[in-house]
Amino acid sequence: MRFWQRLYYGGMVLTLLLAILGELIWLPDPLRIGIGLYWIDLIDTLIYVLALVPCLWLIGALLHLTAVEGRWSQVRCLAIGLTSLVSVVTLITIPKKIEYSATIFVITLVLVFVDLVCNERVRRRLPIRNLLVGGASLCLLFVLFYPTKYLVTYPGLTLNMNRYAQAASGQSHGDITGVLIFERPAFPIDWLYAKLFPKYSFEVEDLGMSLGEYNLEVRTMKADANAAGSAIAYEKVGKGQGITSHGVRVTAIVKDSSVTGILLLGDVIVQVNGHAVAMISELTDVMKQTKPGDQASVQVLRNGQTTQLSLETRANPDDPSRAAFGIQVANEIQYDIPEIVTYHNYLLHEGGPSHGAMLALTLIDQLTPCGVTYGHHVAGTGTIEPDGSVGAVGGLEQKAYTISRTDADVFFVPASNEEEARKGAPSLRIVPVKTLDDMLNWLKNNPVPPNRAACS
Repeated sequence: MRFWQRLYYGGMVLTLLLAILGELIWLPDPLRIGIGLYWIDLIDTLIYVLALVPCLWLIGALLHLTAVEGRWSQVRCLAIGLTSLVSVVTLITIPKKIEYSATIFVITLVLVFVDLVCNERVRRRLPIRNLLVGGASLCLLFVLFYPTKYLVTYPGLTLNMNRYAQAASGQSHGDITGVLIFERPAFPIDWLYAKLFPKYSFEVEDLGMSLGEYNLEVRTMKADANAAGSAIAYEKVGKGQGITSHGVRVTAIVKDSSVTGILLLGDVIVQVNGHAVAMISELTDVMKQTKPGDQASVQVLRNGQTTQLSLETRANPDDPSRAAFGIQVANEIQYDIPEIVTYHNYLLHEGGPSHGAMLALTLIDQLTPCGVTYGHHVAGTGTIEPDGSVGAVGGLEQKAYTISRTDADVFFVPASNEEEARKGAPSLRIVPVKTLDDMLNWLKNNPVPPNRAACS
């Protein structure tokens, strides 16, 4: 076997090995590297390991090109070299665009296989060896990556919240840990992993949207959680106004609504029948005083300009005695963040809002002299709401198990998720909370003995 062929096969073997290891990337999570570095920090650099595969194919293609004479053989080598180079650049420059990297990678793999088969056919009519290799590879790829109708949820990774977010005028004091879990379409091999490792769960997949739409939604949730957690933290330490609502934004209009063509997506309702409307609850109160079918005088902000509209109401489908416009709305939220907060963009932290509460706690700790953890290594999860309440999140069983593998002293969870969390880690010190103040008060009332205190 020639050296360029060994490079081709080596890339294939490395691909399968990395695929298996990639699905078990959560196992080394308790590993800590130096001061403040977690396993998830090291994963950010592993993207360069993935780039080794197309690098092997690129070198193999160039070596084959120097040894081959046929025009079509040269074309195949050049094609492999080009796609391998594009694959390396894509992996390194836009690692979060998995769909791009995967597409180019698969194209390169197919070209490599075709080149191997064509080269073997020069020596024998039926390329038995490469057909066997190709068949075995397809079977392994099916087991590893064929998406089923199920979603799998399994343990994930912890992150140092002081590395994830840093306030411009803040200083890290306490040890605060966030937690992420994996939830994705299940592959056939996941049922084997579920036999070997704990806390794998499966459910029928029903995202209600495309995978691309879902990814966009969770990224938006992540950005909103960053802004909300930061604004609330600054408000708690006496800087800024936190989260305020200045109207109700129109996010969707029902197909048969009478306001179609009058109200537009993005309009912000600020007044109805002379009553100021700053949030959804106030709009609901006004509509309770309006009879279905009545005309309503509505003031909206549109492209920065105030516009007065007269809108026909109809019966609310959930309560026929109450008027409705036939629209979907959201509070027009404004976040008051007095200074820059820098967020680390972890490769495997795609999105979601479940870090919001711990982000707020982390920034409060950074902005408070001596911090607020009182010597505890704190872990937790939960969304953060505009009023400082901690909202429920999913995957608590897996999250609690993930935290139980670390040296965290306490795990704060939303009160409504307490039972699920205790299933995941019965021996873990789990503290249910309803608000951010519940966390702060618990830490203050349960300080670690002075010999372990983080600040003197």
